[in-house]
Amino acid sequence: MKKQRLSLNQKDTLFVLALLETKGITGPIPTTKVKQLIDQARLSPLDPSNYRKGIHTLAKRGLVETVRAHDLSLAISLTRLGRHDAARIYRDRTGNELDAMPADDQQLTIFDTARGNDNDI
Repeated sequence: MKKQRLSLNQKDTLFVLALLETKGITGPIPTTKVKQLIDQARLSPLDPSNYRKGIHTLAKRGLVETVRAHDLSLAISLTRLGRHDAARIYRDRTGNELDAMPADDQQLTIFDTARGNDNDI
């Protein structure tokens, strides 16, 4: 698979989501809140249109999952693939490993069987 470049806005988004996970905040986060956190660290605010396009690009690449809240606002959360990239960005920026709790992705491993009985091998 070809590695695709991430913009600074996209990297900042992944970093903020990773940072929130270290604080125990998981699940879909409103994009307006993520944008506010990014804007606090910058001298000038992000262009909303560019930010939204970046979010949709992250979703198309499978790095974030987008959902609509009850008020139809957009919220995002890291996917397994996105968590991997976010951990790398987090490590590069902070020098620390991402201490997020691993999410149970409900996938079978090569050691699992369909019935869950290890004696069937």
